[in-house]
Amino acid sequence: MQNKMTRLVLPAVIAALTCAPAFAQIRVGVELPSIHIRIAPDAPPPMRHEVRMERPSPNHVWIAGYWDRRDDRWAWAPGRWEEPGQRGSSWVKPRYQRENGAYRYEPGHWSHQRLEEGEDYSRWHKDHGHGHDKHDKDEGHR
Repeated sequence: MQNKMTRLVLPAVIAALTCAPAFAQIRVGVELPSIHIRIAPDAPPPMRHEVRMERPSPNHVWIAGYWDRRDDRWAWAPGRWEEPGQRGSSWVKPRYQRENGAYRYEPGHWSHQRLEEGEDYSRWHKDHGHGHDKHDKDEGHR
């Protein structure tokens, strides 16, 4: 009896463990806090090419990888499947826009999340004037 149980349970355990890496990139929709606009002295690196995994369900939305500003450096946030936290919500891609010699960074977020100025951006914006430099253009990192 124990031998028969081992033959049934062992393959299921192995299958569950081999599938775990695929599930690690899937996030279930959760309520997230407001999103803060940041400022960076340097441009984000070039975008990376990624291979999209199979869609886990019709409710999931693919969020392509992007460069995220973490502390004082750019860090790659890999692409992933997510379910929107609210019905009818859509993913807003991150934006990187050159502004007065620096880069304004609006993180990717769900359309139902509030976007507001972060402390570093507010302080920088106050110190560097309130207008956009007309010679600076969006660097195309959308």
